[in-house]
Amino acid sequence: MPRVPRITPEVVRKAYGDLAKESPYFLYEEGRDAIRGCALRVLRREVQIGTRINRGSGWIKVVVVPADISIEELDALRLEVRKEIRRVEDEEEEPTLRQGRRMTVRELRAAFRKEYLSTRSAKRSPRTLQHYDYLWERHLLTLIGDLRLIEVTTEVVRAIKAEIPRRVQVDRPSAEGRHAANHALHQGQAVFNWARKMGYLARNPFNFVDTFEVEPAERCLEDDEIASAGAVLRDAEELAARSSRLSRHVPSLTALRALRVAIYTGCRHREELLWGYLHWLKDPHGSIPRIEVPRAKGQRGTNRGRFLYLGAHSVELLLAIPRPEGSEDLLVPGRIAGRPLFRLNETWEWIAKRAGIEGAPPKVWRHAARTNHVRAGIATEHSEQLLGHRGRPITDTVYLHRHGPSLAQAAAIYERFIRRLLGDLAAD
Repeated sequence: MPRVPRITPEVVRKAYGDLAKESPYFLYEEGRDAIRGCALRVLRREVQIGTRINRGSGWIKVVVVPADISIEELDALRLEVRKEIRRVEDEEEEPTLRQGRRMTVRELRAAFRKEYLSTRSAKRSPRTLQHYDYLWERHLLTLIGDLRLIEVTTEVVRAIKAEIPRRVQVDRPSAEGRHAANHALHQGQAVFNWARKMGYLARNPFNFVDTFEVEPAERCLEDDEIASAGAVLRDAEELAARSSRLSRHVPSLTALRALRVAIYTGCRHREELLWGYLHWLKDPHGSIPRIEVPRAKGQRGTNRGRFLYLGAHSVELLLAIPRPEGSEDLLVPGRIAGRPLFRLNETWEWIAKRAGIEGAPPKVWRHAARTNHVRAGIATEHSEQLLGHRGRPITDTVYLHRHGPSLAQAAAIYERFIRRLLGDLAAD
């Protein structure tokens, strides 16, 4: 085979002057500065640069080389050939790399999810899996689902990081979208790390992109802010009571009632309240009114779930929520039959805006409860149990018998305390 010390613009021009008459021929680099395997393929009408594979039976074309190419442009093409040669060598050493470089992100996610469900889903709640699926369907697959794994570079991941907040703000203009972007990046990192373990990738591009720095949501409301929120909340309830169920100009009475329960209890409003079922509500008229949450955040192993203790007004609010046909079993039904109210973000934002409260997500009421439990005279250990900072340490029977009444009493005490701050009840 013809060989040259190095492929230069002069070599390319000579190749164009001696194009193949019939079968193509090759010009290989061979010398001190040569890239081993880099070659020109001379055809009847053009000259290509690339490398041969499978013992010369195959050809990887990088690009057609123009006859007037500059030395800088040619050197850049030679480096591209080097990358292809290294890729081929890697695939020969690790056959799974060949499979991975032909796999799309959508195919990778499907393979990862299948294994994840078979090996780890028992340790994840259904809602956690739903959240993972949402991040992929709403953001990651939409943005990069059709790309091959080799096409997902660090630059692509940076673009994802910048794009997701914009996508979130389209639906929720008041949201920053940084938390959603961070959650999506973590999901991408997990799936691509699995791809590395399977031998589909040599590196994970998600590992080289930092997540957004976000401040912890530790904002706590002052008493005057709570009073302002209470005034707006009462006005909204009065307006909602006069509106139809499908009215959109004000939060629904169902959402406002659920918000009140979240305010009274400091609960995690989605997984512990909104997404619950009516049968979770235990002893609504008994001595220990509570919601039995099957699984609480962060809890694994045998001590799963917790009790959400309720005051009298919380029970009254939950029982007063209408449950139309198709939603009879839901604790807090949404507008669509058979589906729960998804979240309270928009409801609280509506209240907060009119109360002049800024920078306070719905979780602010959880922080308010943690702060004001002491002011209400609730013991620290009871506060931890009310907020779910501890799992159930002993059997339900013993736990309810010994601690249930005192926790129910503590829940009622805090309910009355926060209602006085809201302005619903007169101060003692």
